[in-house]
Amino acid sequence: MEYKDYYKVLGVAKQASAQEIKSAYRGLARKFHPDLHPGDKKAEEKFKAINEAYEVLGDAGKRKKYDELGANWEEILRNKEAARQYAAPGAEWGGAESFDLNDFFETFFGGAGRRGGAASGWAPFTGHDGSGGTVRHGETVSYPVELTLEEAFHGTSRRLQLSVDHPCSRCHGTGVVTGQARRTGKRPSDTMTMVTCPECGGRGAVSGRKSLDVKIPRGVTDGSRVRLAGMGGAAGPGGRPGDLFLEVRLRPHRWFQVDGHDLVCELPIRDDEAVLGATVQVPTLEGRLSLKIPPGSQQGGRLRLKGKGLPHLHGPSSDGGRGDLYYTLKIITPSSPSEEERALVQELRRVREKQGDQADPRRQFFS
Repeated sequence: MEYKDYYKVLGVAKQASAQEIKSAYRGLARKFHPDLHPGDKKAEEKFKAINEAYEVLGDAGKRKKYDELGANWEEILRNKEAARQYAAPGAEWGGAESFDLNDFFETFFGGAGRRGGAASGWAPFTGHDGSGGTVRHGETVSYPVELTLEEAFHGTSRRLQLSVDHPCSRCHGTGVVTGQARRTGKRPSDTMTMVTCPECGGRGAVSGRKSLDVKIPRGVTDGSRVRLAGMGGAAGPGGRPGDLFLEVRLRPHRWFQVDGHDLVCELPIRDDEAVLGATVQVPTLEGRLSLKIPPGSQQGGRLRLKGKGLPHLHGPSSDGGRGDLYYTLKIITPSSPSEEERALVQELRRVREKQGDQADPRRQFFS
């Protein structure tokens, strides 16, 4: 088996921390995602290699075995365990990996193995069903989703094209297939050679694509992870499908910046509106609203509309379940004033000059 350097695939050092590995994986997964490179086989293969590398290096236990045994650590451990548990007395073990086929299927699949076909299917993750039995879980899948701010505010739906693993149809998810009989003394049908499945390379799974329509709830923000239970990879017969995690990214908005569940908008106002105060129309994600500018407002001042930001995920519909909307004031002066405006400003200057130092905004520098 060709050695696969998973550290090189993710572009990290062998001493990289779990967080560094996770960050590298996320960046590469977004860069080479098949949806961004439709029809590009090289990008698709790169995406598969990235996921394969992270499946091992992202799990502390698998990473340790990989560091000790190399890229084919799963096959080595599987073969050793099979040899230890299922080799019939006197059966030959070595490169041919021989052991009693009936014992193998009896232990892994019960009576169904003797009747033909593996009953359990492929399952990369296992847990417990509460009664002492083992529950098999399909692959956990992460999928980046880019939303507009309006979609995050109202909620939306998406049709996703997912790259997921399916149980291998040749080995039925076991990772091994039968070969030729290797010893005499038993019937050839009873003692068979078990070899790594050439279809899936011993993984028990093959990569595939599936379409999925999902609803994204209102209130997600940049960096949110939405869990869709049972919508990930298939687990094969008798198993539970894995989960799908949507990793939300928000597109930049032309007016609003996002700060958690709060929104921030730069609001231009005229100099006379800042001095005298005014009521102006302002944008929100729900349409226009009137906002009062207090007299004497300053550049950079902030005004708040409570409860007009983004809703909290699964929060109540009242204002308590939403962030706030802030307006940062930007005072605009006329770049090409009319003759009438110039005359009024000159009159204003004469009035202020009569006030002396009290009207000088720079007096603090020289007091």
